[in-house]
Amino acid sequence: MKRVVILGGGSGGAVAASRLGKWGRAGEFEVVLIDRSPWHEFRPSYLWVALGKREPDAIRRPLSLLSQRYGTRVVQATVTSIRPEANVVETDRGAFEYDYLIVALGSELRWDSQNEGCEAPWELDFALALRERLRHFSGGRVVVGPLSWPYRCPPAPFEVAFMMKYLAEQRGIAGRTQITVFHPWNEPMETFGPQMVEGFRRFLNDFDVHFEGGFVCDRHDRERRTIVARDGRELEYDLAIVVPHHQPPEAVRNSPLAASEGYMDVALPSMQSPRFSNVWGIGDVVAPTIGLGMAGVFAHFQAEHVVSQIIDRERGAYLGELYNMVGICVMDTGYMGAAVWCNFTDKLYGRAPYPDCRLLGGMRAFRAVKVGFERYWFANLFGE
Repeated sequence: MKRVVILGGGSGGAVAASRLGKWGRAGEFEVVLIDRSPWHEFRPSYLWVALGKREPDAIRRPLSLLSQRYGTRVVQATVTSIRPEANVVETDRGAFEYDYLIVALGSELRWDSQNEGCEAPWELDFALALRERLRHFSGGRVVVGPLSWPYRCPPAPFEVAFMMKYLAEQRGIAGRTQITVFHPWNEPMETFGPQMVEGFRRFLNDFDVHFEGGFVCDRHDRERRTIVARDGRELEYDLAIVVPHHQPPEAVRNSPLAASEGYMDVALPSMQSPRFSNVWGIGDVVAPTIGLGMAGVFAHFQAEHVVSQIIDRERGAYLGELYNMVGICVMDTGYMGAAVWCNFTDKLYGRAPYPDCRLLGGMRAFRAVKVGFERYWFANLFGE
């Protein structure tokens, strides 16, 4: 029996554990999943928590359910060191040897003075904090944007802005509410190509949301309630919703697996470490290195491809899953739903400057699609 250690119980790690459980034979693999949290959370629904459409328990499940369904050994621990030269992972609950290692530790939020005093609903507790803040929201200047790029789910700041506009309409305070999205990009969604820029500009115009492009945050003046860009532009606010800086996990940054920026180095399309043939990286922890956006859908497909390689290596032949370099993100704008579909194949291989993207939607039916995917996700992983 070979031991597969999976670091992280988010989208990529949970899918990897479930696929090893479904596709592996009895006694073929011992699967150990290590995460500092006891929960698997469906991150796309954080905004619904913030806006009161979901309660926390509706968008999370205990990782221990993977033990019940697949026999996965789930360990609640913090990864402190990765030593691939010795096939060992160290945690605050001891060391774990492995035959195969899947690193799915994601990207961490970095809290500093730039986001102090702002709302940042990108973790569950902070989504609840924004909900409480919105209890007393009666209009004013709302600014939404990332402090830097890259960050999880590229369309998210726009989705927040559109939902805030919808909330203002619902409360009858739209006339005294001004919403601005600020972003380091010069154009909305510019790294995704001209069609996406055009589509998101149309949304911004339709929903009367202002876009402040090329806005690289320099500092946050909390006393004056002002966010200041490097070029001197200032955005005053009554409510600021920001995406904090993201950074690679410390255990990856300080390991031989890291690339120059601290995120994990992998080769395409295998997602395998170029230095250690029994180590793979998936999800946000590799996204900046390979030039991909951070999103759970990418981790999902990468996890299936990596598990296929591990099984193939053990059995001699296994016709599994290729790396599907296509991603889709479904948004709830309040007024309606929309979906972003992108094929990243040519971009990741350097054959095109942008992914091949389509913006689908403009209809309420896409809101139901997002609800349906949330239900499918938990049913597929945990058998509900």
